[in-house]
Amino acid sequence: MSLAAGLKFNKTIVKLGLANNALKACVVKFLLESLLDNFCLAELSLAGNFLDNEFAVDLAHLLESNQTIHTVDISKNPIGPEGAKILLQSILQYNDTLESLGDDMDSNMYMGVRMREEMK
Repeated sequence: MSLAAGLKFNKTIVKLGLANNALKACVVKFLLESLLDNFCLAELSLAGNFLDNEFAVDLAHLLESNQTIHTVDISKNPIGPEGAKILLQSILQYNDTLESLGDDMDSNMYMGVRMREEMK
């Protein structure tokens, strides 16, 4: 929660790596909410955590309004097809700046093959 509070007002950090920290959606929710007001962060790595469909919905909401972030690595997380579908629809409809969701999307086996290909 301290990190989320700091990010809300931070004007200098452009890259944040939180990979492999056993983070869950209920914790990352605070971080994503703080990024609604942060227009400096360009890269965020959340790979290898325990982020699921709930996280995907929260990330979709963030990416609808934050057009500064161009890379969010969500590989190696248990996001299912439902969460991936919501995320993909939101990105296609509202976001013009996101370039990548991670290089290792094949590791998200919960999404299913078809959804992983569409996310790439």
